[in-house]
Amino acid sequence: MYRVKQRFVSTLAVAALVSLGACSATSNGNMSADWSTVTGQEWQLVNVTEGNSTLSPTPPVTATATFSDDGMVSGNAGCNQYSGGYTQSGSSLGIAQLAMTRKMCIAEEAMQIENALSGAFVLVDSWDVTDGHLVLRDVDGKAVIEFAPGTP
Repeated sequence: MYRVKQRFVSTLAVAALVSLGACSATSNGNMSADWSTVTGQEWQLVNVTEGNSTLSPTPPVTATATFSDDGMVSGNAGCNQYSGGYTQSGSSLGIAQLAMTRKMCIAEEAMQIENALSGAFVLVDSWDVTDGHLVLRDVDGKAVIEFAPGTP
């Protein structure tokens, strides 16, 4: 009886661990850890974190990012165009200092988004794709920038 009970408890424990592993694997919604799913398409900014605030652009303000296969990122920061280099390996991502045009932004929101995005890019340490969105995270794993796939 003792061996049957012990075997049952062991089997139950293994089943529980497998279930927990499956939950953690699916709970983050990570659709792909393949960087090639990120490159070559335009991503639309959903939100960006600035300090304790989260900003989301509202039309007509938009911000974008396109990561190319050759290690360059470019897009619109809300008002001005930007470009620069990046390095990616596995889930690690580093974005170099970006060059940006300097035209005056008439819409105050565009300037806020632009400043927040510029500041958040330098904090990026890793990336993942969660629920179809490209999420860029800081060294602590906190999401600092979230992009959705752009319209084709």
